[in-house]
Amino acid sequence: MTTLIAQNMSAAHGQLTAVRDVSLLLEPGEMLFLVGANGAGKTTLLRTIAGDHAQGSGAITLSGVDISDHPAHLRARSGLALVPEGRRLFPNMTVRENLMLGASTSREGPWTVAAIYEAFPNLARLDRALAGRLSGGEQQAVAIGRALMGDPVAIMLDEVSLGLSPAAVDLAYDALRKVRDMGLALLVVEQDLNRAIAQADQIVVMCEGRVTLRTRPQDTTVAALAAASFGQVAA
Repeated sequence: MTTLIAQNMSAAHGQLTAVRDVSLLLEPGEMLFLVGANGAGKTTLLRTIAGDHAQGSGAITLSGVDISDHPAHLRARSGLALVPEGRRLFPNMTVRENLMLGASTSREGPWTVAAIYEAFPNLARLDRALAGRLSGGEQQAVAIGRALMGDPVAIMLDEVSLGLSPAAVDLAYDALRKVRDMGLALLVVEQDLNRAIAQADQIVVMCEGRVTLRTRPQDTTVAALAAASFGQVAA
């Protein structure tokens, strides 16, 4: 069964339409990269699918269930997780405490603190460390782990590599590949086009709220993705 279907999505900021008739489809164990220039509507699309931003039109189906009318907390309980840009951890809480917050959706599944530490071995030694004292890469690992603690079927990640060192980005994507191989669907907003081609199963490019290109990594180039990011390729 298809994990996530977003059909004909639109969303606005006041009078400004930020997302225009965008559709996405994610299968289990698939990683879809959403790329485009700043202001393309990528973050708004993720927040709209998650229920954190008002939806103008469109429909969202998760594991065959229409969740279009569900508030954000019910979408999370249905198995949809969002790792926001900037990670948004609680800096004065420990790594373990931040992870345990992710279990509040009360879904049953394989993810426990021990399983998170197995997927992110560098976090085990930081169990009692305050999240605000971690490096950017360590904080990103905690944010991803917190999402996994809710035992989702789909995770949306906004700007995974933002502000991270190349080594930290590599570690984050190593973990995401493990998660994908377990059958989760991943929707990733990423600025690094080379990373998208190297990691994605499919790539969707947005410009000014619209999809300008849908492709597979083997069928495209960085130049083609960059051109589509500025609206130079027809949808």
